Formats: sequence, C-alpha cells, structure tokens
Amino acid sequence: MENFDEVRASDFLKLMRGFLTGQIDARGYQKAYFALMKRRTNLAMEEFEIIQQAFVDADDYDPEVRLEYTIEEPELKKRVANSVEELSGLGYTSKPASSS
Repeated sequence: MENFDEVRASDFLKLMRGFLTGQIDARGYQKAYFALMKRRTNLAMEEFEIIQQAFVDADDYDPEVRLEYTIEEPELKKRVANSVEELSGLGYTSKPASSS
C-alpha cells in the first residue's frame, strides 16, 4: 500500500528545480530541504546517496559565517545542479516542473 505521507526523490527534485529556477531563494531552499529530510522517505539506495549528499551541500551553505567548509550561493547552485543531473541519470526528467 502506498503511503502518501512519504517523501520521494521527486519531492526533493521539485525543490531543487525551484531553487535553480529562482522560485525559492537559497535560505528557503535550505530550510525546506531540512524539513523534507525529517519526513519518512521511500528512496532506492542510489536515490538516497544523491539526496544525502545534497543534504550535506545544503548544510554547508551559510551566507553569514565563513568557515573552512561553508559555501556561498553560487557553489550551492552548482552542487544542486549536479544533484539534479545525477537524479536525471536515474530516469528523472531534468525539465522544470510546470507550474500549477
């Protein structure tokens, strides 16, 4: 039976695309990504690895604090684009979702 409360790779992909197209800013993306990660997921191992790396990337973003590991928005966008490309390699479309 399908659980509609579960988060799928497509939910993360939609958020990533929203960030890349400017529909959501970097701080909003980070906050929304963290919220998705707190929910129950239904991911294949390959998806999980990409989603987990994207979580680390979102966690590394900090526009105010400069530490050795923090990244700025241009680097975050580059990493998110890479995650979208990797998910596309698993069969997800790389086209932005149409607005409803």
